[in-house]
Amino acid sequence: MGVFATMVVLILCSVNAHSSHRKDGLRRRAVDSCNCVYKNGGCVISAAPPPNKACTCILSKKTCVGKIRNCVQPNAFFCTYPDTSLGTCLQGAGNCEGYSERCDCEYIYHWFVSDSCKITVPAIPRTACECGKTGWFTCGGKIVLCKNQYSIFCDKPDTSKDSCLQGSWVCPYW
Repeated sequence: MGVFATMVVLILCSVNAHSSHRKDGLRRRAVDSCNCVYKNGGCVISAAPPPNKACTCILSKKTCVGKIRNCVQPNAFFCTYPDTSLGTCLQGAGNCEGYSERCDCEYIYHWFVSDSCKITVPAIPRTACECGKTGWFTCGGKIVLCKNQYSIFCDKPDTSKDSCLQGSWVCPYW
């Protein structure tokens, strides 16, 4: 009877494991997929890509579609550990305009030299702020990938010239 009881227990465990695995499998998404949704006039990632891959959000009218691709910066934090954040979206180089995170820059006037922009609101960690003129005496900022993903100014962006250089090539702070 001991052998028979053991066989019954093993069969029941096998059936339960198989049925629960099947139920979990129905709830899981495909391994090589991601998803984007429309929000605030642009796209945001709603289902993250697998590790070491990126999700490109493609906007068509008011619908967003996510497609798996290689990361822009293969060894970057948001490529290795993808999530649904703006940093991960930037790795896919698609439409990331639905995110609310912003950086900002102000116009700096100089009497004898060229005018410039200066960061006033830094980017989120592991990204950079790209400053640029938006009009005659105005500047604006846009969150972008860091030029050097290993820089301390990429990990912890601030309003310094070094942080500005992570997002732009020209940062003539005075």
